[in-house]
Amino acid sequence: MWRKLLSIVWIGTLALLWGVGLPSPLMAGESSLIAVEVKGITTDPRGEMAPIVLLEEKAAPRRVLPIWIGLFEAQAIAMEMESVVPPRPMTHDLIKNILASVGATVKKVVVTELRNNTFYANIILQMAGNPKEIIIDSRPSDAIALALRVRAPIYVERTVMETAPLQLEQPSQELKETSIIEPYGFSVQELTPVLAELFHLSSPEGLLVADVKAGSVAERDGLRRGDVLLQVGEKKITDPVSFKEEMTSLAAQKSDVLLQVHRKDGIFHLLLHAPR
Repeated sequence: MWRKLLSIVWIGTLALLWGVGLPSPLMAGESSLIAVEVKGITTDPRGEMAPIVLLEEKAAPRRVLPIWIGLFEAQAIAMEMESVVPPRPMTHDLIKNILASVGATVKKVVVTELRNNTFYANIILQMAGNPKEIIIDSRPSDAIALALRVRAPIYVERTVMETAPLQLEQPSQELKETSIIEPYGFSVQELTPVLAELFHLSSPEGLLVADVKAGSVAERDGLRRGDVLLQVGEKKITDPVSFKEEMTSLAAQKSDVLLQVHRKDGIFHLLLHAPR
């Protein structure tokens, strides 16, 4: 009984935070929804440095929908994408924990409407043992930050994707493809100015570790996703292509690699042992 009461209290709290939540079917059919994924965070191309989250269509033609968001929400999204764990739960981490504690599941989040140049979204919840869906009105940025934390799918209403005044047929030039450093088992991407600002770095120098393969040399030697690589040996790291060439050459020589790494707790050196 107390658990059911607690669930009602917490869901009511979320409704006050994000809008009115009512048990209801999804307003549009599933066929009207376009599945998207978060391509990344960039900045306003007009030089205003306002953060933008890019939602890319999963299927062809893979259009990219930019949504302007706040700095705090951009940081929350970027931290989750780069697997940065805060020392204490941030707002979206707290909401994730609350939902888990009361047995609520985020089924999906949907960007539902574009009205007066403002995007709207819904968070679709379901309580354990109850087939009814609860729809919570939300800002897209909050919905996306929560969806990333609970691994919930993200959708955009087809009418929103097709009528948005600005779409990108190709991702922003600021979002570079990752380079896979195969022998050592990790990948890197360019550190953009907005990511540098979000992670409180003094400059966008170096490369961001985008992923570390489980069981790889990089993982065993302590490299983490979200680390920033500044130097390899005595050479400053400038771009993914030249870094990949350098690392491939060192791997062929069976050489250990000394990396200068920036992590939240400072700058240090990390030794990657030669792949066997």
